[in-house]
Amino acid sequence: MSSRLSHELRTPVTVVRSSIENLAMISKDEDTAVYVQRAEEGISRLNLILTAMSEATRLEQMLQTSDKEKIDISAVVYGCVEGYKLAYPESKFELVNEEGKLFINGVPEFVAQLLDKLAANAVEFSYPGQPIVFECKMLRDHISVKVSNSGPYLPESMKDRVFESMISVRPQEKQKEPHLGMGLHIARLIAEYHGGSIRAENRLDTEGVTIAVVFPKFYK
Repeated sequence: MSSRLSHELRTPVTVVRSSIENLAMISKDEDTAVYVQRAEEGISRLNLILTAMSEATRLEQMLQTSDKEKIDISAVVYGCVEGYKLAYPESKFELVNEEGKLFINGVPEFVAQLLDKLAANAVEFSYPGQPIVFECKMLRDHISVKVSNSGPYLPESMKDRVFESMISVRPQEKQKEPHLGMGLHIARLIAEYHGGSIRAENRLDTEGVTIAVVFPKFYK
């Protein structure tokens, strides 16, 4: 449904954007310019929403046709964290990686995409100056990857719902861009594709949230 809806909306959105641009070119009235600007902002927000919907749909289609392989998830986590240090220079990242290789049966690009979503979520909700901690370790026959940030606690009623599509805990008045809650939903899709699970918990050591992903260990 989201794929069809996204596709069907692209054309009318393009028509409206083109009409607004033409109106801006021919009108010099200051009052009209204000309304044109508001309309352009609205169209930009709608385009972001359509893009988010399309991303989830494309991922679901790719998961159906992708083949898993034996990968060292600790190496994937390490590489991603090093990249986040460059991508988010104002944030501090720490990594706690268990020594040795930790193998799962999966697709490294999808695991990296999952980590990207968790990193972006942690950056957005972290208190300034506080570290975002990635942890990768063995748990018996499973491998745990956790991302912890200091920040507002997650409401108890939202701990499971944050992984649903169209769910966001961001206050509407503080949103700079529209959020459909697709980031953590995509993370859940990827975790489940790998035979794993994902959950969110409030931290006990300090105010903040930990998102934990558990993957089955690869034995072959």
